[in-house]
Amino acid sequence: MDIQNPMEWEFTEDWDKRTLTNGDYVGFVYQFQFEDGSTYIGSKQMYKRVKEVKKLKEDSVTNHWEHYTSSSKIVNQKIEDGYQYRKVILYAFPTMRETLLVESILILHEILKPNCLNLAIVTKIRAPNAKEKKALLGIVQELLERLR
Repeated sequence: MDIQNPMEWEFTEDWDKRTLTNGDYVGFVYQFQFEDGSTYIGSKQMYKRVKEVKKLKEDSVTNHWEHYTSSSKIVNQKIEDGYQYRKVILYAFPTMRETLLVESILILHEILKPNCLNLAIVTKIRAPNAKEKKALLGIVQELLERLR
């Protein structure tokens, strides 16, 4: 595993920090990859009290996502124990509704794998409209292929 700076987010080839913070996104789905082969899927809201990009304002306050690790006690314990890891932003979304839906689908796909650290899915998800379904299906298929 090629560890760069574990404090820094890495991005898949479709993303970079400038794109992520250009005002079109409020949340992202990420994966932690540890040196022992274990993984964790999560999501992060990027701004306090902003769940849709249409409500993002010039003075919206960041949720300190740049320094975020995880809400998972297991993940944070592994980090504290000194395990080497990568944290990778897989995809960003204009709404937290889309973010949480995709996160849940990815966790469902990964949760039975022996190296998956996710223990639960705790979210209320809502089905998107027909147009959003088509776009999100393509995104999910791309991400599932990447997680193989």
